[in-house]
Amino acid sequence: MNSEYTNRQRKPMVELKNVSKYFGNQLVLDNISVTVYEGEVVVICGPSGSGKSTLLRTVNGLEPINEGLIFVGGKAVGKRLEGDKWVPATEAELCKMRQQIGMVFQQFNLFPHMTALENVMEGLISVKKIDNSEALSIAKETLEMMSLSDKADSRPSKLSGGEQQRVAIARALAMRPKIMLFDEPTSALDPELVGEVLNVMLNIAREGFTMIVVTHEMEFARRVADRIFFIDEGRILVENTPDEFFRDPGHQRAREFFGRLLYTSDDPVIP
Repeated sequence: MNSEYTNRQRKPMVELKNVSKYFGNQLVLDNISVTVYEGEVVVICGPSGSGKSTLLRTVNGLEPINEGLIFVGGKAVGKRLEGDKWVPATEAELCKMRQQIGMVFQQFNLFPHMTALENVMEGLISVKKIDNSEALSIAKETLEMMSLSDKADSRPSKLSGGEQQRVAIARALAMRPKIMLFDEPTSALDPELVGEVLNVMLNIAREGFTMIVVTHEMEFARRVADRIFFIDEGRILVENTPDEFFRDPGHQRAREFFGRLLYTSDDPVIP
């Protein structure tokens, strides 16, 4: 799916149209317009403070935008039409939209008093109002996808960091979202645990999920992404396929960033 032709054959899943976001007087997203297509895997990378995570959080309405519009599956996020004007959505409307958007954070945010199985079931019962027996079946199936069936009865304190993140991914997937958002999902993990989480994400991509991933794991981006976006100072400076991106990032700021990343990494980032 690395060609414009292929993308034209797919439906837009996420559309950002002239999106700007301020924190006080600071502009953190600067008139961003991008489209992510159904079944596409997009990786967003860039230096700290560039707007990566903020961009991701606007997609599910965790960060309200100041200007522009965001659509997921053709429906506006955080806004609704009232006559010919866009007005803020109600909290109920926003919650309904978020059910279709799975998000995995840097921190695992599991309920410490619940088992892995109960953590995955919680949203199904309390948000989607699925009965306990069906929620149990879905949760077990999703934990099996994460190779965590043997950890179903374990509480988070008994799980490794990688296992906790896989439970967090299972919790998001169990809701059957249209899109999965990952905000630096391996940054809180010890290096030896990173691979198990990235392998799970690779399998999710192979299942055809639409994914937007904020990460510095460039080997993952090389193997899995359909497109890579480089963002700096709230603006997307580079948008390209992995082959073209790793041949030459295409912007001096991106070259400088990856030069430093290459220098500090044990693994080659750009050949």
